[in-house]
Amino acid sequence: MSEILLFGLGAVGATHAFIFQHAGAKVTVCARSNYSVVESKVRVRSASAAFSPTLIAFVALQGLDFRSEKYGNQPGLKFARAVKTPADESIKGVKFDYIVCCNKAIGMSPTASEQIAPAVSENTTILVIQNGVGNGDEFKERFPNNVVLSAVTWVNANQPETGVIVHKGQEKMQIGVEWSDKLDRAAQQAKLDEFLKILDAAKSEYEAVPEIQEWRWKKTIWNCCWNTLTAVTLCNTKQYLESSDSAYITARALVDEMALIARTLGLNIDDAYLDSLLSRPDLRNGGITSSMMMDAKAQRPMEVEVILSAPLRTAKKLGLKTPVLETCTALVSALDWRFQNQTEKVSP
Repeated sequence: MSEILLFGLGAVGATHAFIFQHAGAKVTVCARSNYSVVESKVRVRSASAAFSPTLIAFVALQGLDFRSEKYGNQPGLKFARAVKTPADESIKGVKFDYIVCCNKAIGMSPTASEQIAPAVSENTTILVIQNGVGNGDEFKERFPNNVVLSAVTWVNANQPETGVIVHKGQEKMQIGVEWSDKLDRAAQQAKLDEFLKILDAAKSEYEAVPEIQEWRWKKTIWNCCWNTLTAVTLCNTKQYLESSDSAYITARALVDEMALIARTLGLNIDDAYLDSLLSRPDLRNGGITSSMMMDAKAQRPMEVEVILSAPLRTAKKLGLKTPVLETCTALVSALDWRFQNQTEKVSP
């Protein structure tokens, strides 16, 4: 039985914690500031929400009420352990086969790699499931002898109220190795193959890819476009696209600028994929509310660095002009600065 530590018990993290446990793994959940709720009761429903600061206690005491269109309802679902931190005394000495980082990719101190360090052992494989580009770098640098896997996930999971997680539809991820020249390539591939057995056991849909960076950029193009435009406007995608003819033109320009950066890096970003990001029926049929839009509404820190700032820096290094990306980065960065520095919330 695999020992898995899941770091970051938001809606996406909770959904994956269930999936891993459903596959037969022994799962320890770490919700950091959400410890008190997870210990008492966590309900996973599969829709849209934000965990309160007491989630971990909620989960540990009463269990998670997981409601999923795919996996069914699991009231009172508990995990093997629920902890506040990877340094918790209750897991000292546990040899984790995998540490899965599902925390939001925002600036934090100590960093995520620093926080999980007490739980990393010689044979631990680290899996990073986050939005953005460049996410695996800090883990490869801090743990040069450990294999680092990376995944982008497409899952509609939200938390409409404390301890309630709603999972709608199916979930899918692209997963691969953050290749390290310091480690044997066959050994790195073997670690990926081992983890895929867990996903197979859970009947979770995935695509194992030889170069994960291509898909990191593909997902980031989506996030950069729709997370950004919905967060700045506080409109879902339907509302935004119906607001003016300029709305689509701006979205198209942002997608094209991001694709230019990725292609200049040598990544294969085909036109059909880009078109699909702008023509998905759900963009206009009901509309999509992005996680960054929800963060903006709640005036919480947003994933500016990995979705906007890092691609913009790359563009500048490559000598590319990306004026729409630059403008969006400035606007979202200003919002994020206000959320992190204001003394009280301001009505939008």
